[in-house]
Amino acid sequence: MSQYQVAPAPVDPRRAARANRAVRRPGTLTTLVWTSVISAVSAIVGAVLVFAGGNDMADENIRDVIDDHPDVVGLPSNTTAADIKSLSGPIWDELVSDRAGALAARAGFAIFTAVCLLVFTLCVRRKAATWARVFITISGVVALFPHVLILGDYEPESVMAFSFVALLTVLVAVVCAWLPATNRYARDQKTPPPPPAVPYGAPAHPGDRMPY
Repeated sequence: MSQYQVAPAPVDPRRAARANRAVRRPGTLTTLVWTSVISAVSAIVGAVLVFAGGNDMADENIRDVIDDHPDVVGLPSNTTAADIKSLSGPIWDELVSDRAGALAARAGFAIFTAVCLLVFTLCVRRKAATWARVFITISGVVALFPHVLILGDYEPESVMAFSFVALLTVLVAVVCAWLPATNRYARDQKTPPPPPAVPYGAPAHPGDRMPY
């Protein structure tokens, strides 16, 4: 005996239309991915410069700060780095060591947040999963702290430049993560396609014949 297809369950027209058209990745998601990558790479490059510079970079940084902004470190306005170094060699070496440690600590923190941002960006790039966007937001907000410290503490100009790029792009990424287009794309990715509509009474298999 031939088997025949029963009538399918009613399908929501909106779901059917959504399934029939191709779901295109919105520009907001593409922007989210690229700005996250740029932010992470900029933070890592800036941190590498700090680790590569070591005490030499810290020494030069202290000289620049004292020569240009002696009031920041509580010195008279006419004080120069040469004056401090000539009067107190051991103290100068201690200042350089402390400064190098502070720069390295911020650089390490920036690398940690950058790696977290990259990992969650890889997770969000295909389906814009909500949990991945939440972690991108958390990583981005946490990443602001080392960059704000770097930009507000007269660090070397090269490090500040990369830190500024990292801070600006991570802000853009966090905003793009929750724009309506990104949210809509995430919902579309989670919506299962409706079953194909089969006319009532049509045979279940191609070889079956319609009843008379």
